[in-house]
Amino acid sequence: MTTRLKELGAQQPPVFKINLSHPPEERYTALASLYKDRMRSVTSIFDDVIHNLSPNIPTKPIHWLARLFLRRLYTDEETAEIRGISRVTGISLYLLICLNVVLDLLMGCTSGGVRMLDGLWTRMVHFRTLDWGMDPLRSLIVQLEFVRDDAPDKVLATCITYVGFVGILTGVRKDLSVSLNFRAVHDSRRNVGFYFNYLLVLLGLRQSITSLLRQCVLPSVEGSTRLSNTSTIEEILDEVPCLRTTAAYLIFCDGSSIVAMEKDYETAFWRRSSSFIIKTNHDEDTSSVMDEAIANDRGYTGLRVADGMQSMADIIEESRGRQASMQEKWDRRVQDHGVFQQQLKRRRVKNAAVPRSQSIHLEWKRNTKVGWEDGASEVSVTLGTVLGWLCSDPIVNGDTHYAVLMDPVEGRFIYSGQFPAQES
Repeated sequence: MTTRLKELGAQQPPVFKINLSHPPEERYTALASLYKDRMRSVTSIFDDVIHNLSPNIPTKPIHWLARLFLRRLYTDEETAEIRGISRVTGISLYLLICLNVVLDLLMGCTSGGVRMLDGLWTRMVHFRTLDWGMDPLRSLIVQLEFVRDDAPDKVLATCITYVGFVGILTGVRKDLSVSLNFRAVHDSRRNVGFYFNYLLVLLGLRQSITSLLRQCVLPSVEGSTRLSNTSTIEEILDEVPCLRTTAAYLIFCDGSSIVAMEKDYETAFWRRSSSFIIKTNHDEDTSSVMDEAIANDRGYTGLRVADGMQSMADIIEESRGRQASMQEKWDRRVQDHGVFQQQLKRRRVKNAAVPRSQSIHLEWKRNTKVGWEDGASEVSVTLGTVLGWLCSDPIVNGDTHYAVLMDPVEGRFIYSGQFPAQES
């Protein structure tokens, strides 16, 4: 794994503290001042997205319309935060609003969870990579630790993000980690409501899905009244599916289990596991929505902008390749565990013939090892194995911006690494 990380040029992202006790408009000013020059890339990215949507779209009228109508985000708190960033950097507020609203449409991602062995115990950990072809944003990757004045050394939550983005794409606090994957399709039967919802989000009249994830991770007094930074997975599953949102894959982990949710407008389908889940950028039920999108070559263009792909079929094929790669690693681990259990069973039969004093001693030794007795049916992997899987090809590739391993039990990052652009 170390060799692979060196080959990729992985580095620890810069770490900054954000004090939530400060007024919202002042929280990010020091960070924004440091990254002022690098943030100029936000303007060029906006133009690149427009040109990739259609080379025939004139950019000046789009800028004028965006400046006229994009005045705020949904919550006053987040709006004040980006106003402070805009004031320090000189970047127009509407460009920061676009960054915060459309970022979840421009990514390829791999998210999931696996049960990891930690001493005598096991726990579910949450892995995540983010892929995006927009190389200028690599220089804006930061790791943020959120604190308050009453306990400045106590980290309330951690996220990895881009300077200027105030929602949550990848974050963790005690008892919950979250990540968001781009979803290329939605239920076409709800097109009117779906796109009207997206318009409301752009205008700041409805909460974005990344703002919703922020509400689950950071303390807040706004947003959905039934979700907060103390919400459990059960409460999230009760509340989130029926909310009107853009389409996305949402992954939640509490250390005991992990949920992968296919979120659509007002509906959701999810899977839950206490051993392993992998989610990339396609639906599990490919016989309906995904097949329709492939047949009609229809879906969001965001991932095509990111990866330079020409068709929905290409997007889905690449996503399936990443998911299959990680799934195969887990399947081999389960198979190896089954072989080990058979060997252990034969050993127990052999040990049954030893004198009682020796038998008691052997039984005690087995019970001090996770997975020998009560944990025999629980398949787990070591930290080194998880990191090896996380950083393997094609999970980490030339478009990968960062990779993260999160521990929701302790509310921290176990590993975080950002990757430079690959030389062509």
